[in-house]
Amino acid sequence: MCKVLIFGGTTEGRILAEYCHEKKINAWVSVATGYGRAVLLESEYLHIHESPMAAHEMETFIEQNGITLVLDATHPYATVASENIRSACKRTGTSCLRVVREPSDEGKPGEQGEGKVLWVSDLKEAILALHEIPGNILVTTGSKELSSFTELDSWEERVFARVLPGLSVISACEQMGFKGKHLIAMQGPFTAEMNRAMIRQYDIRCLVTKEAGNAGGFPEKMEAAADCGITAVVIGRPGKEEGITVRAAKELLSDYIEERFQPQAMQEIYAQPEKRKVSLIGTGMGGEDQMTVKAWKELQQCDAVFGAERMLSGISPVIPHAVKIPFYTSRDILPWLEEHEEFVRIGILYSGDTGFYSGAKKMVEALGQEPYCQKFDTVVLPGISSVSYLCSRLKTDWEDVRLASLHGRTCDIIKELTLNPRVFVLLDGINTVKSLCRLLKEQGLQKVRLSVGERLSYPDERITVGTPEELEGQDFDLLSAVLIERQG
Repeated sequence: MCKVLIFGGTTEGRILAEYCHEKKINAWVSVATGYGRAVLLESEYLHIHESPMAAHEMETFIEQNGITLVLDATHPYATVASENIRSACKRTGTSCLRVVREPSDEGKPGEQGEGKVLWVSDLKEAILALHEIPGNILVTTGSKELSSFTELDSWEERVFARVLPGLSVISACEQMGFKGKHLIAMQGPFTAEMNRAMIRQYDIRCLVTKEAGNAGGFPEKMEAAADCGITAVVIGRPGKEEGITVRAAKELLSDYIEERFQPQAMQEIYAQPEKRKVSLIGTGMGGEDQMTVKAWKELQQCDAVFGAERMLSGISPVIPHAVKIPFYTSRDILPWLEEHEEFVRIGILYSGDTGFYSGAKKMVEALGQEPYCQKFDTVVLPGISSVSYLCSRLKTDWEDVRLASLHGRTCDIIKELTLNPRVFVLLDGINTVKSLCRLLKEQGLQKVRLSVGERLSYPDERITVGTPEELEGQDFDLLSAVLIERQG
């Protein structure tokens, strides 16, 4: 008997339907349109209901078909449909779960299928995001802030502005340079169908709007953007939607037992929301080829990435979909994450290896404390350390090397060299190669050999070997790595 009902018409609904087919789970799938049906598999296990239903019709359908589990996988902005589904399930005593979408699973800008929704806090952030999104842009935020979009490359050809049809508005827009087919003066309301037609007519790849609840045609814009597979840049903050992810819904379906999904069990499921994932990623010495494959794959799944500006600028072209924030300390990152709960897969970049004089140590400690340990799953992905890289370039091992750092720290290098034949040390703008050479000479260690690594792994990498006397007068990068070896 078919006891599962999936309300679909979205990518999530289609994925769950396909999962039921693969696992031979009989399920009803309700879609409102012929298009929603067309994208579904023909399967002996899937029973399709193609027609919109009001709340009372849903009640009748649930009762007549003996439904015991309902999965609401409708569009996030189909609020009326979701309310009707909840009402029908409550009246019939049927277990109901809302399936929410995972940002990390949404398509990248420009991909086919349901589009990506990119939330930004203000217009300035929206413009920054648009610099990384290719193709034509439909701006529906009004005429007052339209001038900001002229900062974009090739804006005269790419930006289409939809504004009110008043003469003063049109005149102001034309003075900014918006004219011809790039100035769409129309009075709403606009249905989802009208928005879809406009998106296709002008080959729009990105729609810009303000978050306005049900006002201003916001749900219709979002629906059209999703249907056309384009990116929607939304100025505002999304409402936090409770529910389970597609992954969790699959797990529930895989061992579906009717008794498991009683109303009292629903409270337990909703009371345990999935944690957000934070990955501390060691980037190695430089670019993407210095990261492990696992770290690289995880980075590409992140929807928000933190790190020093130099690291973000180097990695930015390969993760255009992610929001990049130049923070690298817990005191800056954690408050930001608290304010932006819409980001669920977060990456924090650390140069070199996460276990070698890295800021990852303090971040792990901070994430392990309340309340963060209840909100985040923390994963540490190591990178190639400066010591292993430099020693590999010198074709030597480092099993007997004493590790030390003068990078923002204090260390008795002379004592370390007295106790150890080989010492590796990180330097900074104060503790430089020049000052290190001077110290070694003053302490009678003028015969030690120094191997100085600069810009390791970059095209302009340089490794210089010599004694303190030979190297003291040379110029080196402030952030150098040095292997010091006693002779004899």
